[in-house]
Amino acid sequence: MNKIKGSLPLKIMVHIILFISGLIVFVGTYHTLKYLDSYSVGTNSFYETSDFQSKYLKYVERVAVYVDYRERGYTGNVSYNSDNINLKKLFEKEVEKPKTPEAASEQDNFDYYNTILNNANTNFIYYVINLSTGAKYYSPSLESFATSIDDEEDILASMDEYMNKVEKNPAYLIINTATERYATNVNRNYQYLNDENLQWVMDYIAGEISNTFSDSRDEYLICTSIDIGFPNAKDEFGTMYTEYQRLYSSYKESVSQIPLAFLFLLLFLVVAITTSGYKKGVNGIHLIKFDQLFTEAGFFITVGILLATSYFGIYLKRFISDHLHMSVTYGLTVFYILVYPFAMFGFLSLVRRLKASELFTNSILIISLKYLVVFLKDFFRQKSFTYRVAGLLFIFIGIQVIALFTLYHPESAVYNTLFSIILTADYVFLSMKLLKAAIDYNKLNDETKKLTEGDFVHKIPVEDMCFPAKTLGNYVNRIGDGLSLAVEEKLKSERLKTELITNVSHDIKTPLTSIINYIDLLRKEDLKNEKAAGYLDVLSSKSWRLKNLIEDLVEVSKASSGNITLHLESLNIVELVKQAMGEFEDRFINHRLDTIVTFPSEPIYIKADGRSTYRIIENIFSNVNKYALEGTRVYVDIVTDDISVTVSVKNISKNKLNITSEELVERFVRGDTSRNTEGSGLGLSIAQSLAALQDAVFDIVLDGDLFKAVVKFKLLTTSPKDKV
Repeated sequence: MNKIKGSLPLKIMVHIILFISGLIVFVGTYHTLKYLDSYSVGTNSFYETSDFQSKYLKYVERVAVYVDYRERGYTGNVSYNSDNINLKKLFEKEVEKPKTPEAASEQDNFDYYNTILNNANTNFIYYVINLSTGAKYYSPSLESFATSIDDEEDILASMDEYMNKVEKNPAYLIINTATERYATNVNRNYQYLNDENLQWVMDYIAGEISNTFSDSRDEYLICTSIDIGFPNAKDEFGTMYTEYQRLYSSYKESVSQIPLAFLFLLLFLVVAITTSGYKKGVNGIHLIKFDQLFTEAGFFITVGILLATSYFGIYLKRFISDHLHMSVTYGLTVFYILVYPFAMFGFLSLVRRLKASELFTNSILIISLKYLVVFLKDFFRQKSFTYRVAGLLFIFIGIQVIALFTLYHPESAVYNTLFSIILTADYVFLSMKLLKAAIDYNKLNDETKKLTEGDFVHKIPVEDMCFPAKTLGNYVNRIGDGLSLAVEEKLKSERLKTELITNVSHDIKTPLTSIINYIDLLRKEDLKNEKAAGYLDVLSSKSWRLKNLIEDLVEVSKASSGNITLHLESLNIVELVKQAMGEFEDRFINHRLDTIVTFPSEPIYIKADGRSTYRIIENIFSNVNKYALEGTRVYVDIVTDDISVTVSVKNISKNKLNITSEELVERFVRGDTSRNTEGSGLGLSIAQSLAALQDAVFDIVLDGDLFKAVVKFKLLTTSPKDKV
């Protein structure tokens, strides 16, 4: 299962599908929200939008105002100039109650409405007939239709013809002021084309809002509509229609794609979470270096990069839409491509941390809280000391607060001076306490160091120390007393053991010597019994082995306790090693051991005890003779530098060495675990003790079956004539 989770092709496929489905959801959601931000959910047509209906009502109201001006005799060309209008007009309502303005101002207002309604490049069509006078007002596009009506008898027939045409328009509104009835095919859910607004239009054009109009203007037929197909795409209606169609098309496409894409997004996000943290050939959760950062650090780095890329992505989106005039979808795609990798990387890093239980354990906040909990526990556990420090700090801060409130009081110079003195004393007091604590701590550090160097009798002077340094010093002094007593007891025990071994060995050697002597006497007798002669040989062998073991035991006891008198002299270590090799030459030949020697050509002198040093070399060679694999080589090297001489002996062990070098030099430990050889397990221990007494270093190095004994002596720089 871990192989599948750690499969790289699977992860690549999952992330590709995640990227595509996420892009569809992101772009689709944007288009959906953009549409719903401008239009309601149930809006399926441009003519149902509140934007269209409010704009359409505005134009109908403009028709009423325009007809009012025409009825009052205003005329003009379609030549409205916005540069000549008074700036105050920009802050007035477009349609307001009639006043008695200057004629020039009224003409400007009329020109404004004339320009908007009679512009040839508009999709809004109006046709108004004064049913009392027969006066007609209409859009330029209705020129042929309007002029075909000659008298009142033809009005109704002509209006039937007009109705047949206007009903084909996507939006129309027909008002009869005589009957106060109207007809429209525009959805009135938004309540723009409501009774109140349309009544205002009828009242305004009929002259019922102001007393400046005659009673002959109370019957009008107002017909308005939107041209089929919006042939003039750049007017207000055409622009609004184009924008609606663009948003609606994207909205419908997104609504059909988002559910499936969102399903894929959830499904493969679960797969990505499941496979995150697994790597082929690696057991458990694999964390990358970024995952090993503190959780807060990873979070802020990810958020910072996301904010930076989001800002840059928004800039690119606007540049693509505004300057390159490309679809907003391209800009959204570029933005998504920039942000997605960092967002997914940060999210999956969070998942890996959670799987590896590193999310909270590697959090600065959690670590700080744990530290705070430990701190509070220690604070209350050590309350005998911490309460004193807290009280000291409380007094110090309290004096600081009082001083801050009174120090700069403008009407109390004496109190200011007094509190300045108190403030200074406060700082001096705290500083003295801190410095005294630092002095006591440093004194404890220096005095305790003497104890670590072995001076257990030394006492820390605690008379001038303050709490808690004084208490700690007393505890350390008691520890020193205990250590001193323990050392004395150990030395006494070692002496007693050495004396016991020596005495027991001496007591055993006396009867053992008699046994050996009587065995020799029996051998001199003419014994005819061959079995008895064989028994004597066994007794002789075992008694001599026991004698050697006792002698080794006495020697190792003396060496380890230092109860040996050394006669230091200048020794030629090269000759000493050669002499020892000569003693073992026949034995090495019997075991088919080939000796490879690397010695300096000139003499090398050391200052050591001849007997003890020879015993060290002898024990090493004896160990080689007993435990080296027959038919192999033994390497004996003497190497010197400016300050030391190193003697090393290397051989291959015939037994498997499954113990450490430290265990091998312990007493009675042997490389031959079956204990079939004659060794006592004391030779290497004796060699190590004798080397330590002469300020030399004895070491064992094991590498598989390779056994290496190394003895390092200090080089003697004086000539042989200076021998002691």
